[in-house]
Amino acid sequence: MKKSMKIFLGVAGFLALFGICFACLSIYAKKEINKPKFELPEMVEEALSPLPATKEEAFDYVYKLYEGCITADDIELSQHTDVHLTEGEIKTPFSDSDNAVLSRILENAQGNISALYPVTENTLMTKVENIPKLDFTKADVSEFTAEKGYTDEYGETIDDGIYYISLTVNPSRINTKAMLESETRKSIEKELSSVMSIASLDIVPNSYTVSFRIDYKTDTLTFVEIKRNSTLKAAVDFTDTYKALSDKTAQLEIPYETVQSIDLFHYGLRFTERQMAVQKSDMKALPLDVRVNAETTKDNYKIKFDVSQDGILEIDNDGVMTVIGTQKEPVTVTTVLEYDGHTYTDKLIVYATELEVKTDEPENS
Repeated sequence: MKKSMKIFLGVAGFLALFGICFACLSIYAKKEINKPKFELPEMVEEALSPLPATKEEAFDYVYKLYEGCITADDIELSQHTDVHLTEGEIKTPFSDSDNAVLSRILENAQGNISALYPVTENTLMTKVENIPKLDFTKADVSEFTAEKGYTDEYGETIDDGIYYISLTVNPSRINTKAMLESETRKSIEKELSSVMSIASLDIVPNSYTVSFRIDYKTDTLTFVEIKRNSTLKAAVDFTDTYKALSDKTAQLEIPYETVQSIDLFHYGLRFTERQMAVQKSDMKALPLDVRVNAETTKDNYKIKFDVSQDGILEIDNDGVMTVIGTQKEPVTVTTVLEYDGHTYTDKLIVYATELEVKTDEPENS
């Protein structure tokens, strides 16, 4: 047989074999693509508190949540206050250069003044002194905003499971008398004593807003911001160091704003997913969020796991789930946390299926 014929037959044989392999691969790929995949069924929406539509509804909603928090024995509170003395126009009888000096003095002072306000870090609510109160009524609310999620930089609304509610309160509700008589005011006067002595002082309220952040899936209040804006009207005498500002009693009007931030940490546990699908031999950590004091060890709390049917899932003490069987109907995982005299429970629906589980990951092209 001629050499050219052998080469031709060899190439033809290779192409035939390649064609058979390609056909088999195509059939396999088609079967894989068309193989049924498991999709989680739509869950019935849980009953959620609706987004408030009026200022009255907004007040009732946040007030009830806040009152529930400050009387609870399983919530930790953290709070601090920022002070702004130079936001807005400072009205003074001085030259521009003297005004600039005064502004720098106040800017340097406001950090120290902030430290004069109460600071609380991760303290159980029952042990917190002087818990901040909502010192206004429904009739004091003039305006409100209530939004589900937030708007990003592109103008798109992102639903992050949070209600953002803000109340505009009649500024006359700011207790200026208490501010004038408080130990904080006396400490502020002492803080500024190297710069000026205060001959007389009055406080005129300007604005008062309170903002709330709420996990609407659990009706959990997680953050409160109380912002009070006033104008300090003071007659002051500057010390010798700052006589350049004035050699006589000066009348100052200084914008004064306090921003009180309150974080609320709730003990308990919850599944971050309501249902999930797995396959036999899968080993996965349960999507569980356990919330206890950061200094708490495992010796101080107990977590128990219960599966509604034997032979499907095994769950160890660390919440790692191993799938040992499958069935068409789902099973329910119930988790119980016992901590600090309280019991918390949540449930997760698990589908242990023989079908391939559909994911949101893009398929390889």
